[in-house]
Amino acid sequence: MRVLITNLFVKNYSGSENVAELLAEGLRRAGHQPVLFAPQLGQQAQSMRQRGFRVVDRVSQLTEPPDVIHAQHLTPCLIAMARFPDVPVVYSCHSSVYDVEAPLPHPQIRAVIAVDETCAAKCREVGVPSERLSVILNAVDLERFKRRTPLPAKPKRALLLTKNRGHQDSVRAACADAGIDVDELGRGTSRFVPDIETVLGDYDLVFATARMAIEAAATGCAVIVCDERGFAGLLTNDNLPLWRRRNLGIGILSQAVTVENLADAISQYDAADACLVTETLRRSVGADIFVEQHVEVYHRAIASQKPQSDEIALATAYWTEELSVTTTERKWQSIVKELGIFG
Repeated sequence: MRVLITNLFVKNYSGSENVAELLAEGLRRAGHQPVLFAPQLGQQAQSMRQRGFRVVDRVSQLTEPPDVIHAQHLTPCLIAMARFPDVPVVYSCHSSVYDVEAPLPHPQIRAVIAVDETCAAKCREVGVPSERLSVILNAVDLERFKRRTPLPAKPKRALLLTKNRGHQDSVRAACADAGIDVDELGRGTSRFVPDIETVLGDYDLVFATARMAIEAAATGCAVIVCDERGFAGLLTNDNLPLWRRRNLGIGILSQAVTVENLADAISQYDAADACLVTETLRRSVGADIFVEQHVEVYHRAIASQKPQSDEIALATAYWTEELSVTTTERKWQSIVKELGIFG
């Protein structure tokens, strides 16, 4: 099966970019032919090309029709649909907050995938029918994120993984009070590494959310789920099922990030329970399961009834109207603000 994957970027090793890369890796291992299209490319795209993946940034480079389009983000999705109007689309929503993530109505979109229950609620809110909506939770490449050595009885080293800055001082203070050395990585800090799997095993305790938290827990670290948006607490084997359905993300960040809350979570550190979390995760987060679930949705989308060409043309024109730069207030304005193009 030929699968065209779209994303805004393939350069920064951020969440949706890593999902796109993980999906492409898994699809290729399963015998499929993935192609990645993104308007902005960088080091991550170059690394993928060196491993034999086709990664392009211009519509003129999309020469062969795929069997299905796996769309992430509205704008590259629109380009792919306009280029291949007869190809079914499976749209993947990675955030319940940003307009660029949630799909607009379009008959070419035969199925929608949400990465957690919070995103699924957003998709239903914008009109996605329940029969076309699937939840496929984020996965981890277990070959990359190998299991670390057993945790010590008390945490000695911590890692703050973050895209933002608002909670950093509280984390530093809580770790200092507990006598724990803390390092910081991510776009919200001055340090970044593309191969995070090479350093995770050096830390006993990780402060993170979403994919970063899942990867850390699958590696064998104890995880406290928090970022500047809020605080959830220590990930345990008891709360794992519910928190995983919410992607360890914004849907569970119901408390304030305070030194007191962080200190309480640190005091609950339990090496044995963290080991159970890791064992549970590693049975369910593998990329092979993730790819199988996606391929099943692709087959359903391909087999679904094809819409009329005039329906597709009208919907594509509507998307173009919403996403093109005009003086009239349209969706493009909220999207460029989300992307930081202007304030």
